[in-house]
Amino acid sequence: MSTHRFQGRCEGKISSIILSYLKSEIKSAALNIWQDNWDNGETGRSTHDIVPRVSNKPVGWNREEIMFVTGHGPFPSYLHRFNLRTHDNCSCGEKGDPIHYATKCWFTLSCHFQTPTVSLKLQWLKNILTNNLSRTRLRLLMRFICDENNLIVEDNN
Repeated sequence: MSTHRFQGRCEGKISSIILSYLKSEIKSAALNIWQDNWDNGETGRSTHDIVPRVSNKPVGWNREEIMFVTGHGPFPSYLHRFNLRTHDNCSCGEKGDPIHYATKCWFTLSCHFQTPTVSLKLQWLKNILTNNLSRTRLRLLMRFICDENNLIVEDNN
């Protein structure tokens, strides 16, 4: 009888080890497939530049930061892509994308960041997202854009 109990305990441990190994292998394979899809996808390229590695852990951005990074939000450039606006202009006449509102638009002057050079735009955005004060300013900018959208988005005619 004691031999039977011992075998049961050993078999349970072996089963546990096998299941743990299989779970680890499946997780690794899934992450590899996800990474391959992320690397070779056609959409999300601007986000891919900032977050090139997939992970089960969240990046720690809030709603406003996600809208800014992805360009998905109350921006004329985004709404125009889906024919929800007839043009992609801000009320000031320039293209209404996130970088415009963060650096050029005179409606958001109090929230402006220094304009990045084209070659340093990615590093500029990464720096904003890793600096707590800059992230706070970015959230304030996005809240203003969301709250005052009727002022900064040109009439849809």
